[in-house]
Amino acid sequence: MKFIHLNNFFIFLLLSFEISQIQAKPIKLSKPEVVLTGWNARCLTHADLNGDGLTDLVYFNLDKSYLEILYRLEAGALPKNVRPLRKNRWEPILEDAKYQVERIFITGSITDIAVGDLSADGLPDIITASPQDGVRIYFSENNASWSVPLEIESETIRSFSKSLCVIDANGRNDLYLFTEPGLEKVSFLEGKPQYPSLLYREGDKRAYGVELVDLNGDEILDWMYLVPGEDYSLKVRLGHRHGFGPELSFDISLSSFPTPYGESSDGKRKKFCSIDSLSREAVVFSFSFEKNKISAKPFEVISFDVFSTTNKESSWTMGDFNQDGIDELVSASPEKGEVLHLLSNEEGFSGMIDSSPSMRGIAQLSAINQNGKTNLLVLSSEEEMLGIAEYSRESGFSFPYMIKVEGVPLAALPSVTGKQKDDKILVLCEQDSDFILITFVSSENGSGYEANNQYEIEELRREPDSLFSCDLNGDDLQDVLILSNRDAPVFLLADQKDGWQAVAQDSVVRKSFMKGLELEKLSKFNDPISKKDRLLVAGDGFVRVIAWIEDELCVVEQLNAKDQSGELFTPVKIDWEGKGSDEVFAFHEDGYWERLDSKNTSVQQTNRWESSFLVPSDFCLFQSAEGVKLLSLGKSGLQVISPKISQDLSLEVESRYLTDLPKIRHHGIECGDFNKDGVVDLVCLDGKKNLLEFVTFNNQTQSWESILHFEVFQKNLHYQGKKGGLYEPREGLVLDLNGDELDDLVFLVHDRLLLYKQIDSAVK
Repeated sequence: MKFIHLNNFFIFLLLSFEISQIQAKPIKLSKPEVVLTGWNARCLTHADLNGDGLTDLVYFNLDKSYLEILYRLEAGALPKNVRPLRKNRWEPILEDAKYQVERIFITGSITDIAVGDLSADGLPDIITASPQDGVRIYFSENNASWSVPLEIESETIRSFSKSLCVIDANGRNDLYLFTEPGLEKVSFLEGKPQYPSLLYREGDKRAYGVELVDLNGDEILDWMYLVPGEDYSLKVRLGHRHGFGPELSFDISLSSFPTPYGESSDGKRKKFCSIDSLSREAVVFSFSFEKNKISAKPFEVISFDVFSTTNKESSWTMGDFNQDGIDELVSASPEKGEVLHLLSNEEGFSGMIDSSPSMRGIAQLSAINQNGKTNLLVLSSEEEMLGIAEYSRESGFSFPYMIKVEGVPLAALPSVTGKQKDDKILVLCEQDSDFILITFVSSENGSGYEANNQYEIEELRREPDSLFSCDLNGDDLQDVLILSNRDAPVFLLADQKDGWQAVAQDSVVRKSFMKGLELEKLSKFNDPISKKDRLLVAGDGFVRVIAWIEDELCVVEQLNAKDQSGELFTPVKIDWEGKGSDEVFAFHEDGYWERLDSKNTSVQQTNRWESSFLVPSDFCLFQSAEGVKLLSLGKSGLQVISPKISQDLSLEVESRYLTDLPKIRHHGIECGDFNKDGVVDLVCLDGKKNLLEFVTFNNQTQSWESILHFEVFQKNLHYQGKKGGLYEPREGLVLDLNGDELDDLVFLVHDRLLLYKQIDSAVK
C-alpha cells in the first residue's frame, strides 16, 4: 500500500496550506501510525478502558473472529510481545503505533460495539451485538481482565451500526437496543439486567441509529434517528417521563448519520453536521425549542409507527376504555395474537403502547358500551370467533369471553338504540351458504348476550365484506348498510321491534353509484336541519353526498377533486379550523389529503396537505385541548393531522458547503478542531474516491472554505487477491489519541488502522 505525500513510511508528513492563502490557521498532521487489523475490520469505537487517561480503541477483526482492544501506551513506552522485524515486500512492517493489543475470541459475528458502565463499578464494560448472535456484555474485572460474556434477553437487534447506546450518568445504568420491533431499553441494577425490558415501537425496517440527546432543554433525553430514502429522513421522538413521544419528521434528507457539532453561541441549540443526500453538500443544522413560534405549514403531522411497514392490514377503534374522560385508540394486526392500547391525554397520543394477548387473525375491533363501561368487541376471521374483552388499569384487556354465534361470523358492530344501557351487537354470519344478520341483546341477568332477532339477507349473491351503521331516516335507530366489493350494498332500516326492512332495492343510486362500495370509501355526517345521517361516498376524482329523502336515495351534492383522474378514499366532513364552518376532505391515491369543499375563500388557503402520509384505510376524529384533530389510520400505524399550531421543536440549516473538487461527491462527515483555533472544522469523505477534504469556517465571509484534501491511498496490485469495501475509508473517528488535548483522526482502511495525530502549531 502506497500513501500519498510519503516517500516512505518513515518520512515526516506535514499537511498544510499557507496562512496568506486562506483566513484560517493551517492544519498540521503527523505521518500516520499504522496498525494491521485484518481485512474489513469494523465496528470501531473508543474509550479509556484501563483508566490511565489515554484513549483506547476497540474493533471487530472479521478475519480472525477477534474482539481486538488497543490500549494506548504513554510516550516512550514500548508494547510487549511485538512481532520481530522481517522484510516482506508483500506485507511491509507497518505496526508502528503505540498500542498494547489484547484479543478476545468471538464465536459468531458482531455488527455493533458500544462501551459504558453497566455494572455501576466505575469501570467501562464492552457491549457487542449482531442479529444472529444477540447482545453480549463483557464486564470489566478488578484484575484488568474481562468477564465471560453475559447474553441479554432481547428482541433481534438491527444489523445497522449505531444500534447500541449506553446511558450511565445521573444514577442511570441503561442499555438501549434498536431491535426489529423498535427501541428496547434494558435497565441494570448492580450489574444485573432487569426484565421485562421496555419497548418503544418503530416499525420502519430502514430506520437506524440511536442518538440520545436533550434537544429541547427539559433535561430528558430525546431520540434522534434516520430513515434513509425518505424526503423527511431525519426523525426525532421527544422524551418524557414514561418514554418517548410520537415521531417528528423534519424537512431534510441526509445520507450520513448526524454528528454532534456542539452548541450554538447562546448555548440553547444543539448543533449537528451531516451530508445532504440530494445535493451532497455538507450541512450544519440546529434544533430550537420555541413555544411561541408558529409553524409555517398550514397543518401539522405527527406519525406513530405501530406495526411493520410490511403489515398487510390492521384494525382500529376508538373509545374511553380506561374511563379517564379521554378517548384512546386500540389496534390489532391479524399477524399477531394481541391487541395494542395507544394511551392518550388531553393533548393527544403519548406514544406509549400497552399490549394484551388476544385472538389471532383479528379482522375487526369496535368499542361497545356494556354495564356502564366501554369494552372491546373483537372479531377473529382466522379463529371464526366473536368475543368481548374488558379493560382494567392493572392488567390491560382481558382475553375475550366468547359470544355464541350460529355459523361463521363475517362482520360485527355495536348498535346504539337509546332504549337500554347496553349496546346491542349486530353480527353478519354465514349459515349453510346463507347470510344472516343476527341481533344480540344483553341477557336479563347481565351475564352475557343472547340472540334476539335473525334476518336472512336474500339480496346478496356473494360473500359480504363489512357492516356500516347510520341513522338514515332520522328516527334515532341504527340502520345498516351491508357492503360487498362486487355487489351493490344492501340498505336495512331498523324498526322499533329490532326487526329490519330492506329499502332502495330498485334505486339507481344504490345499484349504479354505490356498486362495489368498500368501507374505506364511505363515511357519514349528521345534517343539522333534517337530523338525518348523510353518506359521503368517494369515487374516482369526486365525493358524492347521498341522503334518504322521501323514501328514496338521492345524490344531493358532488364535490370534485382538482385531479379527477385519481381515486379518492376516506372522505371526512370536519370543522377544520373550529370556526363553525364544515369542510370536506378526502385522501388522493397519489399520496395527499385534499380539501374538496370549503366556505373559506382566503386566497392563501392550501387545498392539499402533502407530507410523508401513510395510505389510510380508516379515520377518527379526536377532540383535544388544542381543537379537533384528524387521525389517519393505516396498515402500519397512524398519523395525527391538526391545524397550524405552535410547534415546540424546529430545525434550522445554519450553513452549507459544496465541494468544487471535480468528480467528488461526499457521503460521510466528521468534525473537530483540527487546527487548534477554537472553531470546529469539518472533514468530508468521498469513500469511492478514497479522498478526505478538510473544511474551515471563514468568519469574515461567513462561509466554509476548503483548506486541504488528499487521497488516503493509491491503488496497489499487491493485495493477494483481497479487496476492501465499496467505500474506503469505511469508518472513522475524531478523538484525542495521546492526551495532548488536540483532535486527531482515526480511519479503518482495507486491512489497516490509520492514525493521524494533530501537531500543535506552537511547536516548532
